[in-house]
Amino acid sequence: MEEKLTVSDVAKKWGLIYGLVGLIILIFSAMFDLSTMGFVWQGLIFIVTVGIAFTIYFLASKEYKESNSGLITFGQSFGIAIITGLIGGLIRGIGFYLYVKVIDTNYMDRILEAQEEVRERMGAPEIDPDQLPAFMKFFQTPEFLGISSLINAMLGALIIGLMVAAIVQKKEDYTY
Repeated sequence: MEEKLTVSDVAKKWGLIYGLVGLIILIFSAMFDLSTMGFVWQGLIFIVTVGIAFTIYFLASKEYKESNSGLITFGQSFGIAIITGLIGGLIRGIGFYLYVKVIDTNYMDRILEAQEEVRERMGAPEIDPDQLPAFMKFFQTPEFLGISSLINAMLGALIIGLMVAAIVQKKEDYTY
């Protein structure tokens, strides 16, 4: 007899996979400065990331469904997506923070330079970084990048998880 998997078993496995794949894509993007190369590259990275998230959530829900007699409720599928997104987002956020803080310490400087180039190209007034309020400086730190990576993963899990749950759900048929 096949052992039934629990929601948390499936979510842990796929969350680890999602976190590692997402971290690899994020580091690849940072290594080649794809985020500073314009909207085309940013859009491509976004599409790839959303595609991977959808695939991971779908495969996780499908694995749970297959191990539970072909049945899965909307809530179970959505729960799998949320837990998977949380685990993956934590791995991705912490990993990217460590990458920017320890390995590629010039990453934030390159991002700020790219922002300055865009500002000049658009003719916006020059901004003195020393005049920025303290809370604004936080948005230019590796810590914020790690936190925003987790928040993005959770927002993605919420939206994409709802779509996957609507597609995958299969309730037991009742006859009256």
